Amino acid sequence: MRRLLVGFLATVGVLTLLLVAVVGGGVIWLVRSYGGPEPLPDDIVLTVDLGEALSEARSVDPFATLGLQQPLEVAEVVLALERASLDPRVKGLVARLDATGHGFAVAQELRDAVRVFAQSGKPTAAWADSFGELGPGNEGYFIATAFPSIYLQPGGMLGLTGLIAEVPFVRPLLDRLGIEPQITRRSAYKTAFDSLVEPGFTDANREMLNDLLDGLYATLVEAIAEGRGQTPEAVRRSIDSGPLMADDALGAGLVDALAFRDEVIDQALEAAGPEAEIVALDLYARRTAPVEDEAATVIALVVGQGAIQRGSAGFEQLIGADDLADHLAAAREDEAIAAVVLRLDTGGGSAVASETIAREVALLRDAGKPVVVSMSNAAASGGYWIAMGASHIVAQPTTLTGSIGVIAGKPVLAEAWNMLGVGWESVERGENAAFLSFNQPFDSLGRARLEASIDALYARFKDGVAAGRGLEEGEVEAIAQGRVWLGAQALGHGLVDELGGIRTARSAAIRLLDLPGDAPVELRRYPEQAPPWEQLLDLVDQPWVQAAATAMAWWRGLNGAGPVEAQLPRFR
Repeated sequence: MRRLLVGFLATVGVLTLLLVAVVGGGVIWLVRSYGGPEPLPDDIVLTVDLGEALSEARSVDPFATLGLQQPLEVAEVVLALERASLDPRVKGLVARLDATGHGFAVAQELRDAVRVFAQSGKPTAAWADSFGELGPGNEGYFIATAFPSIYLQPGGMLGLTGLIAEVPFVRPLLDRLGIEPQITRRSAYKTAFDSLVEPGFTDANREMLNDLLDGLYATLVEAIAEGRGQTPEAVRRSIDSGPLMADDALGAGLVDALAFRDEVIDQALEAAGPEAEIVALDLYARRTAPVEDEAATVIALVVGQGAIQRGSAGFEQLIGADDLADHLAAAREDEAIAAVVLRLDTGGGSAVASETIAREVALLRDAGKPVVVSMSNAAASGGYWIAMGASHIVAQPTTLTGSIGVIAGKPVLAEAWNMLGVGWESVERGENAAFLSFNQPFDSLGRARLEASIDALYARFKDGVAAGRGLEEGEVEAIAQGRVWLGAQALGHGLVDELGGIRTARSAAIRLLDLPGDAPVELRRYPEQAPPWEQLLDLVDQPWVQAAATAMAWWRGLNGAGPVEAQLPRFR
């Protein structure tokens, strides 16, 4: 009976999922194909919530296959604001902000995009019910300072509290649990596993973090001072007084007025004219997306976000080496693509996976197609391995980049098992069979092989940087050692070529193509989103769906439907 119940539930689950996907996707496809969107109003006030989470790439949730609208990508927000700045129908912009978590580099990208819009002379206002509430709102306010007008709800707060880097160190706990992390690094600044290995900050880690905080804090203070017309000293005093109540923020000149959201919206509509209507930026972005122009030179925008791993990422928010390499290879073979902007947001991952992707970057260049890397919040370690051979590298001043180094090791659980009264024994063939066993430490041979492997990878990484960036071996070693740099520092060290974001990367690609100034250019997301039926097939390919289908077939076999093997579906 239990087997029958499990099989029955599996059958119902799979059939229901497929039915919902097909029917839902089909209905939405029909509406989109034949319903036709209503035209945008002649007078528009755009609204956008920049406090909501943004991603560099669309959600990989399997239910996205139903065709449901997904939040805009960072690039879509940036390019939509650029189009809106030139669109005579758009009369103004009102953005909601809060204690955002975009990351400082993405915040800087959004800030720059808002400044481009504001330079058009159209009313541009930021509003927040609170920039954090007894919590840090530094990043959200950092974006807000790009707006000529900032409004705060009367009971809100401005969480301008300064910056802090907090790191947990669990080595004492691991010692009590009998767990010994055995880690090898190249070099001192490669601190990824310090939380596990060290009891506290090493001198190198403290030096690096202080250097990063100095740069981020200076950027924050400078942006507020510029945006609010104050001196850096006055801004620092306000930060040291934070968090501030709304009245205090108004008195310090950090906001322009205290108002509720409806009041700010009404004011924007009144300024835009009697026929003006509110339009959300996501709707505007989709309705005004560039139509393919056969005469335009196409620059592909390829995005990689998340940790880097070998193989395919599936539905996980990771960079699968095979996936990203395939996208780059397709762009290389696509005659319509003239150049590639590769947008990266990653702290690294597998060195082998990174090399797989870097190979495709090199092949693109060899094919005569420039590759411009645009770094988001981070393109460090494996992310920089991918970027180092690009034609041109662009980073925001606050992008975490570099970290040219290697780290590897394993936790040793031998003592923990002893404490639990569990004994392990093994039978081995080969001198290094226990190399990766968590139950015993590295012996002298294993340690020697680990050190040799790390040395080889580190040398290969540095050689790639030297070749890709045109640097001498000694220069690379001086800026490597696993150290993380801010983009502004990386520029000075020759690790990046230019400061900016997606628009800057697009301009760099145009320069590398040596196009005339009036040549039509299209920055196109690549690859384009697959049609619903193809996404459905991708969903069916997932292991958890196949497992359920297998259980369904097994259950049918038990009930006289024939051998289980004969009932297994043939997935592509």
